[in-house]
Formats: sequence, structure tokens, C-alpha cells
Amino acid sequence: MTRGGRGLTVADDTRGRVPFALLGVLLLVSSLALAPTFVGAPVPTDTAVERALDRATAETQSAVRSGVATAGRRAAANPVVTPADTPAGRVLNESEPFRDALRIRVYLRVSERLEGVSYRSGDVTVAASLPPVSNASDLRAAKRRVSVSRAGANETAMRATVTDVLLTVRRHGRVVAERRVSPTVVVPTPALMLHDQVSTYQTRVNASIAHPGLSQRLTARLYPIAYARGYAQYGGAGIENVVANRHVSLAANGALLGVQRSIFGRSDPDGRRALTEATAMTGIEDLVRGSNGSAVASEVLNRAEYRPVSETPVRQRSPGRPGAGDSMTVGVNGTADAAFRTVAAPAALNETLADAYTVEVVLETDRERVSGGRPPKPPSPGANWTLVSQRTTASVAAVEPTDGSVAAPDGWHALDSFGRVVERRYRRTAVWENAGTSRRTAATSTARYRVTVAVIGRHHGRSPAPNRSIATAHDASASPLGGANLADVAGKAETRLVGAAGGRDRIAERVVSGDLERTNATVTADRPPGLDAWVYRDLMDLRERVRNVSASAERGRVGTFETNPPKRLRDRLRARRAGLADVPATYDSAAQKARVAARIAYLNAVDAELARQAAGRAESERKVRSRLAAETEGSLRELRRGLTARETRVPRSRPVPVGPAGPVRTRVDARTPYLPLAELDERRYRALNGSEHPLVARNVNVFTVPYGDAAETVIGSVPGPSRRVRLSSAARTLAAANATLQNESNATLAAKRDRLRTQVRRSNVELVTAMRRTVETETGATSDSAIVVDALAPWDSPAGRALALTNGSAPDRVARLAGQRRNLTRAERDWLRLQLRAAVAAPEAVPTAGATNRTGSALRDVAREQATRALADAGRSKVERRVDVDGLPAGLPLGPPWTARFATVNVWWVTVRGEYARFAVTASHGPPTEPGAQTTYARDGSAVTLDVDGDGAPETLGTADRLSFRADTGVVVVVPPKPRGVGDKDGTAVEESGGWPNAGD
Repeated sequence: MTRGGRGLTVADDTRGRVPFALLGVLLLVSSLALAPTFVGAPVPTDTAVERALDRATAETQSAVRSGVATAGRRAAANPVVTPADTPAGRVLNESEPFRDALRIRVYLRVSERLEGVSYRSGDVTVAASLPPVSNASDLRAAKRRVSVSRAGANETAMRATVTDVLLTVRRHGRVVAERRVSPTVVVPTPALMLHDQVSTYQTRVNASIAHPGLSQRLTARLYPIAYARGYAQYGGAGIENVVANRHVSLAANGALLGVQRSIFGRSDPDGRRALTEATAMTGIEDLVRGSNGSAVASEVLNRAEYRPVSETPVRQRSPGRPGAGDSMTVGVNGTADAAFRTVAAPAALNETLADAYTVEVVLETDRERVSGGRPPKPPSPGANWTLVSQRTTASVAAVEPTDGSVAAPDGWHALDSFGRVVERRYRRTAVWENAGTSRRTAATSTARYRVTVAVIGRHHGRSPAPNRSIATAHDASASPLGGANLADVAGKAETRLVGAAGGRDRIAERVVSGDLERTNATVTADRPPGLDAWVYRDLMDLRERVRNVSASAERGRVGTFETNPPKRLRDRLRARRAGLADVPATYDSAAQKARVAARIAYLNAVDAELARQAAGRAESERKVRSRLAAETEGSLRELRRGLTARETRVPRSRPVPVGPAGPVRTRVDARTPYLPLAELDERRYRALNGSEHPLVARNVNVFTVPYGDAAETVIGSVPGPSRRVRLSSAARTLAAANATLQNESNATLAAKRDRLRTQVRRSNVELVTAMRRTVETETGATSDSAIVVDALAPWDSPAGRALALTNGSAPDRVARLAGQRRNLTRAERDWLRLQLRAAVAAPEAVPTAGATNRTGSALRDVAREQATRALADAGRSKVERRVDVDGLPAGLPLGPPWTARFATVNVWWVTVRGEYARFAVTASHGPPTEPGAQTTYARDGSAVTLDVDGDGAPETLGTADRLSFRADTGVVVVVPPKPRGVGDKDGTAVEESGGWPNAGD
């Protein structure tokens, strides 16, 4: 809009304007007039809502804390170990069912507690809630809203978080605000700690021997028992079972308490008391008789209730009783004799000495032409003659001696030499023809040669003695035994080489004519008459030095074949070989070389025998592996691990951990506190379900009698139609039967004894006959000589004679008596003794395993019958004197078959299975205002139920499985080889307790 050509702006236009002050007054008056028309309740301010939400949040935190604490205690009291195959059970993760069940309990308990959370501020109300659970899907979602974990400095408490708790603000039923909170609380309830500890306990009591746990601790407890009883049996104590199931039960319970102490800080006090009683009662039973009877078990459990608390008594090992970790000394011993017989036998020794006196000889020649040569072409008869053929003939002749020498090759030296001048006369004849006419012409010449021939020699390469020079080899007066030394070798060599070739002239002529072949020969010098005896005596001294060579090895490692004693001896002997051989830098005589040759031959024989034994031990190891695999679930590898496990130290009780509310003390309460092998019933413990076996055991003695079942399989059996045993084993069995029948009348034992006695007597006759032949052969005594009969007079019983024949007493006495009556030298007596010992070691002259085993079994039956009767009046000591079962041999001989052994070993493989009817651990906790607060974690096999949907019918979540366990271990006992060995002698290789293999049934 414009006026007068100039525009009017809005600012300049004042038309229709109302003053702002007037407008403000009008608005104020209008509001005052309308206000009475909208009177009502005041609208809530933000401050009121926030105040209500904050109060509800605080109450929610308290509700969650209370719910988590209650849920933790109830989850521990009814732990889910295995989820149920139900809709609710399938919500639980199989890898951690306890934690999942705890999360569900927390959710439901917190949800219940939240129902009591409310706050009102005027017309504003606040409520807290979680979504309800009506099916498995809701339950799974509920579980995911909760997380739990251990908390606190020592992780004795429990941290829990519940996510998305809904706080709802209402006014007159209308939602005006919402808040979601996820409270986290830490409560002193040690439910997770207890669950983890019990889970660790279950892992440990089922761990293999390679890991810390029951198997290792069981091994550590069984080894002292096995070695103490094994060496007592070896020493002659009347022990039939070295490791019986009663010992296994005792060791297993002690090991269980040890595992408890390592995990919970303390073991079950009732279990400790029961173990003390069981230890004492097992000692009594060892004096009376082994028993797994329920009466003994009940007595142990009864006494456990009133006896004062006491720990297992500490066992101090006797200084004279070795253990598995102690070293044992293994010597060459009888191997020295075995090798000696092969080297010192007349034929073998003669060959060795002959080789030392034998020289290899050969002719070394040289030819030199000194004049003359081959003839020229014969002349032609004349002109026109044609040469048709020509022929040259020659003859040689030695015309005169000459001097000269021949250089001998390295390692050879000249024994003799000679020279000749040899003439070679040639005649060259030619045939000519001319016009059918033949004519001959000839040309002759003479060549002179100087021929030198040397007889050279070197010491025979077959001798085991190192090649050294002999300073006085050809000096007839230098031998320490007299004789010609090697002085006669040159003459023998010339006879052998020169004489056989036609003499010196003929040899020189053959050198010139070129038809003398190089021929090597050997000649043996005459040996001094006393050489054989001198060397034999030297070998005897060497044999005793070698016999005393020894090596040490850990007993347990010997028994588990981790170390090879023959190989160790072989290494030790090789290290000392130089000193034993005593080889000089230069031989002072041929006799000394012969002595060294015999020494080295003997050392080689010992080395070869030890190598054979080492290889045989490797084969025995393979057979032992197979035996263990066939009879047990063990292996040599596990046995070797057991050697390490036996050193497991019992840990001291750990300090009491301190939680958020104070010290957390745990107490183990097992039912039964001591797990016997006997059958128990619910009258004794309500936790039991009828009658059941809390503990079962299987104890396998791998190398027990009867003798043919295991040991002979490992060390090698005797050729023949029947399995056989060593005569010494049969003799000891016969002697034990005889001793028993002197005091006890038993027709069965007598009949079987008689059959065994017949076989032993037959074996004795064969061995005595062999000794007679040996005496006749070695001494020239007539076959009707009374030497053997008189020597065997002290042993008139079959058993006594058999033992004397096999332990060396009889052969040694025969040798002494023959030496006296036949005026034998020291060497002759020694050789006769060795031959007699070899004669009685014949493996064919041994009884069968059947007769031996049947007699031993009958003897053990008598012993058991007498022991049973003796229980009534505690007369076991009388029975032991009347029944001689401790004389029976047992165990696996370590050493070559049918020769001297260096040790006897036996193996026990033990398996225990057990189940607690109820295993509970209680932890005390709480603030000073609540000193009695406790949480108990208990597993008893019952079903765990929980009403998850609020319908009043509980759903099954799973089961609180009983705590079960299994332990496997092996024990190896090694004792010296004689006289009894070591092993269970009751004839039972496998001892299984009642209820095996089902513990808890």
C-alpha cells in the first residue's frame, strides 16, 4: 500500500492497536472467573512418583536378598545333580543342573517375595513383579533372567542378579509410570561354594591314579601295608594274604578322609573315629583271621559313636623294613657260574689257549735275475728254409746257497729265512722246411737268479686277546710256567710250509719257475703242561670278582619293569671291563697272552649271558603286560604311576575361610561315616534303602599260587605234555604238607601229599642219577662208587633231599666228598661242583603243576578249617603252629628260567567302588547377630521337586544323586629271591567282596 508515492510500513501503521497492559489484565480476570468451574484432585508431581519408585526399588533389593538367601539354602539342601526327563527338568542345562535349578529357585522365591513389595504415597501406589511362570517356555525365560556366581574375598558368598524386575506406579488403577530394575545382591549363603567343593570331592574320588585324589591316596596307604606284610611273610610270619580286602577297606576309608580334609579343611569326625577303631580291629583280625563280616563292621560303627576323636595313628616304618622307594642291590651272582661253565669247559678252554699259542704263517719270497736270459732265435739252416714252428723249454736248479732278506708286511715278522742261487737253462728249438724236407736248429742260454725266502708269521687273529707284541715270544726260557714259549713256532712253520713244499731248494726253484702259490697256514706252539690249571685258577679268581659286581635299583622300579637289572649289571661290568681283563701294553710271555685271552673270553660270556637275560626280561615285561590286561583293568603304566602316588603327602587342614558375615566353617556328615565291605541295612542308618553294600572291592593277586597259572607263563614253561613247576616249589609244598600232617589228620591232604611225594621222589632219583654220571665222568670214579650216596645221607626225606638238590647244598657236598676221596685239585673240585650244579638244574626233572597245586589247595583248606574253629577260643596261634601254610612259595621269580633269580615280585591290583547313602556338608555362617546360620548341602539320591507354576503340584527337576566313587591302583612288592617269595597263599587269586561290583545295592 502506498500513499503519495511513498510506502507505509507496518511499524508506522498504528491503526487498530490494543495496549499489551490491557490485554494482560483481561487474561488475569478471565482466569479467576473460570477457575471455580474445574476444581478436582491435584495432579501427582514428578517428585511423588520418583519417591515412590525409589522406595519400591529399595524394598525390591531387600526382597531379592531374602529370596536369594532362601533359594540358596533350599537348593543346597536339595541339589539337582542330574536333570529329570520332564518339561521342567529339560529346562536345566545338563552341564550345570545345580546352578540352573538354583537360578529357577531364585526367580520363584524372589517373585514370591516381590508380591509383598508395595508403597503408597497419597493416591500413588507402586508394586514390583516378575512375569509369572505357566509353562516350560516361561520357566526357561525365568531362568535366563537370573545369574548367580560365587563372590567375596574367599568366594564363600553368592552374588545374584535378577534382571528386569518391573516397578509399576498406579493412580486409581491407572498406570502412570513404570521402571525396570535389575538388582544385584551378595548374600553370605555358601551354596555355590559347597556345591563346588562337593563336585571337586566327587572328581577327586573318581580321578585316575595320574591325578590327585582317591586312587593316589589309596596307593599311598596300601604300599606301607603291602611292604610291611610282604616282608613279614618273607621273614617267616604266618601270613596267608599279604593284601586282603580288609586292608583295602581300611586304606580306602583313610584315603577318603584324606581327600575330604584336602577339600573341606576337615574330615568327617565320625569317620575319623571309625577309622581308628577299624585300624585296631583290623590288626586284631590279622592275628585271628580275615573277615568281611557284618558283625565286625557293626562293631566299628558302634564304637565310632562314643570313642573320642582321634586321627589315624602315624605309622613309622621300621628301619629294617625296606619300602618301594628303597634301593635293592642286584649282583651278577649265579650268572658268573653259568658263563664260567661255557668258557672253562675243557674243550672250550683248550681252544682258547690254543688260539693264544697259534701263529699264522706264510712264505714271503723275492726273486732277482743276476745274469743271463732267454735264448735268441735259432739260426736258419740256409737259404729258402721256412720257419714252421718253434718251442722253448727250461729247467731250473738251485746251484748254491746265498744270503738275502725279505721285507715282511706290516704286522708280520720273520721267523726264518734262506737264499739260493738258481739257474734256469733254456733251449729254444726251431723247425724249418724246404721242398718237403724238415730240419731242426736250436739255441741255448742260462739265466741266474738270486732267490730269497722268508717264513713270516703273525699272532692268530682268532684269539680274543688284543693284538700286542710278546716281548719274549721266541725265548724258550721266558715263560713263567716253563716250556718253550713260542720258540718252537719257527721250526713248526718251516716244517709246515717248507717241508711240505719240497724243501728249501725246491721252493727256490719253484719261485723262479713261478708255480709257488702263496699259502697261509697256522701252527700252534707247544703249551706248558701247567697252563690249563694256571689259567683255570686265574679264571676262578676273576669269577669271584665278577660275581661281586653289583648295581642298585629302586625296588618298585624293578617290580614294574621300569629298570632292567641285567642291563644295569652289563653296563657296570663294561665300565669295569678294562680292570678285570688286565690287558698289558706288551705281553711278557705267550702264557700271559693265553691268560688274557681266557679272561676276555670269560667276560664276553658273562656279557652275552647278561644280554640274554636283559632281552628275556623285556619278554617277561611283555607277558606281564598281557597278564595284567587279561586279569585286571590295570597296566604297567598305572603301576608305575602308583610308585609316584605312594609318596602323596597328607595336607594339613587349611585355615577357615572368612566370608562377608564372618568365618565359614564346614563339617562333613557322611552316612555311613566309615564305609565297610559288609552289608548294612536301614535299621542302622535311615539314609539306607533296605540292605546295601556301601563299599565293594576286588583285589587281584597277579602271581599267586597255584604256581602254574601265572608265574610259569611269564618266566617260560618246561617242554613236555604237562605244565611243571620248579622242584624247589614242589618240595616246599611237600614239606609244608608233611609238617601239617604231623599234627592234623586229614585224609584228603594225605592222599594228595602222597601223590606229590611220589613225583618229588622220582625227580630226586633222576637228579641223583645225573650227579653219579657227572662224578664218574669228571673224576673217573666207578659207577658203584658210594660218593653220591654218602654225600646225600643227611637228607633222607624226599622234600629235604629235593630242597638240598635245588639250593646247591647237595651238589656242593658231593663235590667236597669227591675231592677228598679222589684227591682232586682245587680246580678239579671247582669244576666238579659247577658240573654237579648244572646237572641238578635240568628243567625236565621237575614235578607237574597239577600235583603241586592240588596239595597246596588241600593244605590251605585245612588251614581255613582250623582257623574257623579257632575263632571261638582265639586260638589262632595254636593253629599256625599246626598248619604250615607260610612255607608255601609264591610270587614271580625275576631272573632267567630255572637258574638263580635276583628277586621275587608280586602285584596286587585293587579296585574299590563305593557310594554314600547320604553325603552332606554343612557350612556355618552369618553375622554375630545370627551365629547359628547354616547351609547344608546334601546328596542322598532323592528326587528334587518344585512347584514352578503355582498350581500346587510340584514338578520334578531332577535328582540329588548319591555320591559314588571308584578307585583303581596297583601295588608292587619286591623281596629277595629266597626262600618263600611273596604273595597270597590261600589259593585265591581274585578276592571279591560281597555285592561286587555294585556298591550301594
